[in-house]
Amino acid sequence: MLRFKSFLNEAKVRQGLPHLYSTTTAAGNQTPSLSTDQFRNLVRGGKVHIHHITEKTDGQTFKFGHDEHGFYTQHSGSGDEKIRTAEGHIERAQRRAQETGKDYIPTGPEAMAQFHSALHNNKALQDHLKKQYKKTGKEVVVRGEAFNKALAQPGDKPGEVKFVHTSYSTKGLGKQGSFIIHSKLPENVGHDTEHFKKNLSDSNITFDDDKIEHKPGHVNVKDEEKEFHNLNHDLINSRTTPKNKAAKMAELERFNQIKTRVHNKVADHLKSLGIKNKWGSGTEGLVVHPSEVNPDAPRFKAINPAFKEAKAKGGRFGEKK
Repeated sequence: MLRFKSFLNEAKVRQGLPHLYSTTTAAGNQTPSLSTDQFRNLVRGGKVHIHHITEKTDGQTFKFGHDEHGFYTQHSGSGDEKIRTAEGHIERAQRRAQETGKDYIPTGPEAMAQFHSALHNNKALQDHLKKQYKKTGKEVVVRGEAFNKALAQPGDKPGEVKFVHTSYSTKGLGKQGSFIIHSKLPENVGHDTEHFKKNLSDSNITFDDDKIEHKPGHVNVKDEEKEFHNLNHDLINSRTTPKNKAAKMAELERFNQIKTRVHNKVADHLKSLGIKNKWGSGTEGLVVHPSEVNPDAPRFKAINPAFKEAKAKGGRFGEKK
């Protein structure tokens, strides 16, 4: 098995999203879930507002931009370092291998170098980024997910490829792949995703966004909100000690049961919307974003059960067997 997990360990570009409730992974770890403050904001007024939904992408966290030094790319393996050339991805990975004493695995760095080169050679894209930078005088950042065909595995159906665990259609992908702009992230709010899709896509990398059209609605969680307020919040948020451990674990379990009920209600609501997978036969799931009605609500992910099952079986992006 050929891995480049070490290439992904410095995930400074990635912005993790919490689940509604906590579960135990195959490795015995707890998945990140909503804190008491986040949950309080989510269920305020006895409603979870489902006004803005995007498709959860299952590729590699990636961003590119233009600053005073020109064009750069970053991904979930480059930490907070801005990479200026295609070769820079390979050089950094080789340097990190020497620093950590680990073997250098070329799979990931070479794939990132190809993706960087394809973006850098896109004249329309480069002209757009330069124009935006000159217009504002501020760094231009585009954050999203790379569907890099150099790292693709066979998909679940003919005409599809799989990046991590999700099978996507090759229709709409360029020779190198596609870049999905996360439309609801703060860095991307000012970007016209339609302009990227229609005018900046080329034969190597196409642009798309994660937007989903749906009817806005809400989920009634008045009972869950009431039960939440009756929890012992001081105990839940206290430091665990031998004396309070048993009581705290019991209270945390009560809290998790409340969150699980809210999750089930949200999942039922999302299912009722009849949303179709955006890019192929598979989907990682959906992301629910704060609404104007409740802007303090947390952004959270609602994972597709099939994706959760596939992830539990192991395997990582970029592995080749």
